Amino acid sequence: MTKRLDPQEGYSRFASTYDENEKYWDSFEKNHLKEYFEASKDKKVLDAGAGTGRLTMKLFSAGADVTALDFSPDMLEKLQKKNPDIKTVEGDVENMPFEDDQFDFVFSSLTLVHLKKIIPFLDECYRVLKDEGKLILVNVHYRRPMLLEDEKGKYTIKCHNHFPRHVREAAEELAYNIEEEIIVTEGDDVWVSQILILRK
Repeated sequence: MTKRLDPQEGYSRFASTYDENEKYWDSFEKNHLKEYFEASKDKKVLDAGAGTGRLTMKLFSAGADVTALDFSPDMLEKLQKKNPDIKTVEGDVENMPFEDDQFDFVFSSLTLVHLKKIIPFLDECYRVLKDEGKLILVNVHYRRPMLLEDEKGKYTIKCHNHFPRHVREAAEELAYNIEEEIIVTEGDDVWVSQILILRK
C-alpha cells in the first residue's frame, strides 16, 4: 500500500536519496536562473525551501551571502555535510524566523507545490525582502506525485498544483511587480513550470 505523506515527513524520508534526482529537479528551470545566480554576488540571499541545497550551493558558488531555510532537519543536515560554511535555518516558509527587510533576493524552487495556499508564502517573502528586492520563484506542475520507495515501503508526498494565472494574481494582489514570467513546457505544450521574477 502506498502512503501519502505530508511534506515534512515525506522529505525526511526522501533526504538520503534526494540528490540522485538533481538533473530532474534542474529540468524545471532549464538554466533560466543563471543570470540571477550571477546577480546574487555579494548580496544577502535566502533560499526558501532549500532542501539539500541544490540552489543554495549555486548561490554560494556565485558569491552570495546565502541562508538556507527548510523545515526538514534531515535535508539541512545533508546540506551542512556538503558545505558547513553555509548558514542553515530550520523553519516554516509560511512563518519565516527573520526580521522584515532582510534580503536582496529570495529564491524558491519546488516549494510552492507543497503548500496548499499561495498568499501566506508570497506574503512572507515580501516581508523579508528589502525594498526593490526580488523573489525568484519556480512554480512546478506535477501531473502526478512522484512514487518513492525506501525500506519502510512505497510513499508519495502531498502536493498542490497552482495554475500560473492564480500565482500571478496572488503576486499582484500583494503589490509585487512582475518583471518576467517564463512558462516551461513539454513537447505536447503541457506546462511543466512557471518561473516568475517578482520585485517588491
